[in-house]
Amino acid sequence: MKIDAAFFRAAWLERLDEALAFVAGNADRADRSNTGLTAEIARLREAGLLAACLPPAHGGIGLGMGDSNRTTRLAVDVLRRLGRANLSVARLIEGHLNAVKLIVLYAEPALAHGIFAEVAEGALLGVWAADSEPRLVAEGSGDVLALAGAKRFASGLGLVSYALVALDEGGEQRLAVVEVDDAGRQDAPAWNAAGMRATLSGRFDFTGMAIHRRHLVGGPGDYRREPHFEGGVWRYCAAHVGGAQALIETWRALAEGRGALDEPLQLARLGRAVALADAAAATVEKCAIEVEAAAGDADAIERAVARALLARQFVEEACVEIMALAERSLGTQAHDRHSTVERQRRDLSLFLRQAALDAKLLKAAGDLRRGPLW
Repeated sequence: MKIDAAFFRAAWLERLDEALAFVAGNADRADRSNTGLTAEIARLREAGLLAACLPPAHGGIGLGMGDSNRTTRLAVDVLRRLGRANLSVARLIEGHLNAVKLIVLYAEPALAHGIFAEVAEGALLGVWAADSEPRLVAEGSGDVLALAGAKRFASGLGLVSYALVALDEGGEQRLAVVEVDDAGRQDAPAWNAAGMRATLSGRFDFTGMAIHRRHLVGGPGDYRREPHFEGGVWRYCAAHVGGAQALIETWRALAEGRGALDEPLQLARLGRAVALADAAAATVEKCAIEVEAAAGDADAIERAVARALLARQFVEEACVEIMALAERSLGTQAHDRHSTVERQRRDLSLFLRQAALDAKLLKAAGDLRRGPLW
């Protein structure tokens, strides 16, 4: 199926709804089977989601690329709905959107054109930044760079065709696009986490590979350039909110099934959880719009990043409280191994554990010491 601008004018969101229903219905099996998310990504590919984030000139609608408040709101909604269907799938799609965004921002036109052509044909992208031992380096004085080192937490092993990887080149951090479909370099069993099992976020060994210098994306330090580094947390926060919503829905069904919601305290817990999820959803949408609209103005960028980090803090706190409320309401039923609610709790709990949370909060709070608060 060809994905182009005409495709997105023909009610593609209805096809996406059908794909998301499949993803949700298959989530428990995907968690237990440990075989990855091939079928889920295929359905989303056919529904046009992988191509939707491409710029309009390349056949997409710029989903999540900051082209307009409308496409930003739509991206938040799509990521939230993905999180409701299956957080592991949401993690892969969030990485895909992030990769396309970085290419839009920093890649040379020829490289962007080639990668976007691959995405239009169905390629899934990822962003692999977490170093393993030894860390990833690129060496060479000419056009060809030799790679050595590995990445851990490389989500989507076997599904991601090209990964944007952070590497050390001449003592400076750079981004590069690398083809990562070599099964012999993938170590999926290295992913032993209790949650997000289906992402297959294992280890990938780059040692012995080589890339042309034209596969470098942007200049030194561009990867951490704001507002799209810390500010970009809105993408996975949207998925977190969706995961919390799914947990609440499952909790309500289980509690209603045994008549527990006839008890006022149980009903109050549910009401509190829904209010928290609604507040988190509104907070993420607001900060996403602010981040994507911030450009060229240093003060606006600083404010947007601070707000994104505060939104990330609030979403985490809201999700943790929602999980606690569900556990208190359901009791041991929330810990029933291989149940839907246990899988949802486990996935959300792990996905919330992003790096250096305290440092992010302190950075945001420090930025609030200057300038107007609102």
